[in-house]
Amino acid sequence: MTPNLKAAIAAIQPLSRTERQQLLQILTQDELAENSPTELKVLSGQFWQGISLQQLRMTQTPITIHNLKDLAADFWPKEDSIEDFLVFLRQQHQEVI
Repeated sequence: MTPNLKAAIAAIQPLSRTERQQLLQILTQDELAENSPTELKVLSGQFWQGISLQQLRMTQTPITIHNLKDLAADFWPKEDSIEDFLVFLRQQHQEVI
């Protein structure tokens, strides 16, 4: 795991489950790559501000997921093996217990 990835994971630890899901949704949107830097700043500001559900609903167009496979993402780094991740996960679990 790269130092940048470790820092990113540490930075999101304080976020709530909902905030983490919002972050994942933002990161996986295809449109995000096409947004201008100004639009990204606006999105970033909105992410860190508390907005009402009504405001959020007006700014987003939610989609209905009919198949969980549609949510699958292929983002696993090629240099990191699943075995290394599982070892890390077991170590973290043992530290908590």
